[in-house]
Parts: sequence; C-alpha cells; structure tokens
Amino acid sequence: MHIIETHLKRFLEEVVFIEIKQDKKIALRTIELDPSIPIPVYIENLVETIKANDIEVIPPLAIIKGLVYVLGAEPDFEHGSYYVELISDIDIELPLKILNDALNFASIKDYYRAILYLNACLKMDPNSIDALYNLGRCYHDLHQETSETAYDEQSAVYFKKTIEVEPAFGLGYYQLGIFFYNRENFKQAEKLWIKALSFELDYDVKEEIVTFLGKCRDRSIYEEGYELVLNGRIDEGLELLKSIEEDHSEWWNLNFFIGLAYRFKEEHETALQYFLKVLTLNTGHIQTMNEIGICLLSLGDYNEALKYYKEALRLDPLNAEIICNKGIVLLNKGDLTEARVQFEKAFEQNPEDEVIQMWHAHINSINGF
Repeated sequence: MHIIETHLKRFLEEVVFIEIKQDKKIALRTIELDPSIPIPVYIENLVETIKANDIEVIPPLAIIKGLVYVLGAEPDFEHGSYYVELISDIDIELPLKILNDALNFASIKDYYRAILYLNACLKMDPNSIDALYNLGRCYHDLHQETSETAYDEQSAVYFKKTIEVEPAFGLGYYQLGIFFYNRENFKQAEKLWIKALSFELDYDVKEEIVTFLGKCRDRSIYEEGYELVLNGRIDEGLELLKSIEEDHSEWWNLNFFIGLAYRFKEEHETALQYFLKVLTLNTGHIQTMNEIGICLLSLGDYNEALKYYKEALRLDPLNAEIICNKGIVLLNKGDLTEARVQFEKAFEQNPEDEVIQMWHAHINSINGF
C-alpha cells in the first residue's frame, strides 16, 4: 500500500540508530545487546547533552519507542526479529502497553500513529485478534476521513484475517458486513451479519445489525431480482422486484430493472413508463435513454425514439450501441442513406459486436451494397 507506506516511513525521521561500542557490555533483563546490530532510538526522548554513543544513559523509553517505530514502519526490517526479542526482554508486559498506546492514538484520531503501533503489535504476535481487528478499524476510519478506496480495501483484509484466526469472532463478521453493504453486495452483507448474530456481541452491536438487516433485506431482494432478470428468468425476477416497489419507488435502479423485465416480456408500453420514471430520478442516464428508444421503436414512434437517441449521443457521442440503434430507427423511417452512415460509424467504433456486424451487413446488402 503506497499511501500508507509513505505516511509510516515519515515516522522513521523521528528515529536515529545508535551503534554500541565493541567493548561495551550492556544487558537488558536477560539479553546482552549485540554490538553488531544498531539500536533505534526515538530522538525526542534524548537529552540534548547525551552523546550519541552513550547508550547506558539513554532513557529506556527512547529505546522502546525507537524499536516500536521501526517495527511499525518497516515490519520486514532485517533486524526485526531481534528487536521483538528486545521488547519482550525489556518488559514482559510491554506488548500489551504498546497495544493500549495504539488504541489511545486511535481514540484521538491519530490513525497513522495507531497503525504504526498496531503493526508493531502484529510483528510481535501475527495472530493477535486485538491488533488485526483494530488495524481494520483504523483503515475503515481513515477511509471515512479521506475517501481513499485503498484504505477501505485494506480494512477488509484485516477483518477477514480476524475470522480466519478466530472463526467465532463476531465483530469480524459485523465489520465485513458493513464493507460489503457499502459496496452494494447486499446478499453477502446479509450472510455475514446473520453469522455475526450467532456469536457473543454487545447488545448495541446486535441492535445495529438488526437495523442493518432490515435495510439489507429489500436490497438483497432487489439484487436477486435483477440477477434473475439478466439470467433470463424474467417472471421470477419481476415478481421479486415488484414485491419491494411500493416501499422503494424512489430507487431509480429498481425502476430500471422492472422496466427491463417488461421490455424483455415485450410489454413495451408498461416498460416505457418505468424508463421515463427512471429519467426523472436519474437524469441523463444513457442506458435508460437507450431503453426508451427501443420501446418507442417497438411501438412505432420513430420520431420520438430518434429524439432520445440524439440526446444520448450528445452526452456520449462514441457509444456504438446507441449509434447502431439510431441507425435502426432511421432505417425504419426509410432513410437508408443516413441509416448507412450510422451503421458505418457503429462498426468503426466496435467492429467485434455481433449485433452491429449484423446491421452493418444488412444495410450493405440493400440495393446491391
């Protein structure tokens, strides 16, 4: 992740590496420091008068923070495993203290520093549920703050990891459900939330999941309905879509797929009413203009169909499908010359499209062309 790496690397500017003299024998609790490995020290904790190589009087906090910063900013640092040993040797409770510091940083919205500390925690224990879950939370909150998609995706990575490590971790399913809901994958969100409810959760979280499920139910029905329509099971899909129409008449995409189902059933007048409604809810939607044109063409209203295709091409001049359909309208109006121009344009834009190939061949077969 280039974005987060850039932010984390900046923390290394607050660290200096100190080499221990070969003749120095400095022990922590049980480990004697290896003079061949430089020790990272947090600059701000150093007293100005301390010499850079006088590690015996450097505040322990400076060493601890230096170790955390390096582990957090560069988890694959060559001496990382050694630094982990040092942290545990300094204080067996130190990993927990570092985790608490991370949570405190997150609570004041210092998310990058929180991620730095949580990365260090994960280096010490790769399967730490607390570190994994709170990393997911930090990335989620950063996404909310910055709208960076990469942060949202990274949050899902950590939430997935929590339930891989601990399959009964309800909060992991809950947070993943939010991720998929925001991506409009409602069936997956619903599945995850139902799973989450089977585990122990705080009452407030369960209440929130129930509220989400209420919102998700109809969106899941919509998702299943339009998939059925697109897969050719028109009547089944239409039945599902119509079942939520009354409660969600303002959803333009719901109206679009109901219209599409009626168009597939060749009930063009009914389909047209839905598509016209879509344009009032989502002005300038190109595909809806195309569908309106198809319905008007089927109803024999060529002049009105032509108006919609002209408007669609004003918004999207290189849309091969629209160009081709405009050509079909002109052909039906008897304007072979202009129809041929449109089919040629469509073929130039997308010569691989089978429908365009068919109409291109058809116009060239008329009158010996």
